[in-house]
Parts: sequence; structure tokens; C-alpha cells
Amino acid sequence: MNNQQLKNKIMRRVYTTWFWNKSKPVLFLQLPLAAIFLAIQHEYVAFRAVASNALTSLESPSSAVNYVVTAFQNAEPLVVFLGVSIMLFTVLALNSIARNVVGIFRKPIVLPLKVD
Repeated sequence: MNNQQLKNKIMRRVYTTWFWNKSKPVLFLQLPLAAIFLAIQHEYVAFRAVASNALTSLESPSSAVNYVVTAFQNAEPLVVFLGVSIMLFTVLALNSIARNVVGIFRKPIVLPLKVD
């Protein structure tokens, strides 16, 4: 094994450890909370009926937006809270995972050297 192969092997382990440490809050906090909220919301919302109604409103973008606005206006406060919290946790989790993946593949910043 030459120096470059050894360096690649070490850096692969460093990046894997960094990615794991950055992803732990997402995997062990955000996604489980979203799953718990989804399980609680399942008791209050008939997802099959909502999905069938949503499919009929997909004729145009304006009718889809109108359906979503009307659904949230007529829903109970607990259902709205759970729906918004599930969306928030999911968006934050996906954002965090995307930032970590981009951080791994980003090129290192090289500062110009000042030679005296």
C-alpha cells in the first residue's frame, strides 16, 4: 500500500466518522419525532380518504392549492399542529442530510500562500 492509498483510506474513515456524527441528531431525534407525530396523527386523520380527495383536486395547480388551504382551514387545531410539525421535522432532516452530503463532496478551500 503506497502513501496515496493509505491517505485515501484514512480520509474515507475521517469523512465517514464526520458524517455519522453530524447525522446522529437527525437519525435519533428529528426523524423519530416525525414518526411519532405521524403515528399520533394517524389516529385523527383518515389518510386514505384525504389521499383520494387530494387526487381529485390535482386537475390544476390552483385547485390543488385551494384544496390544501380549505383542508387546513377546516381541520382541528391538533391535526394542523401535527401536520405542520411533521412537515417541519421532515424538511429540517432532509436539509441537514443534504448539507452533510454537500459538505463531504465540497472541494477544500485553498488560501493563497504569501511567499516572502
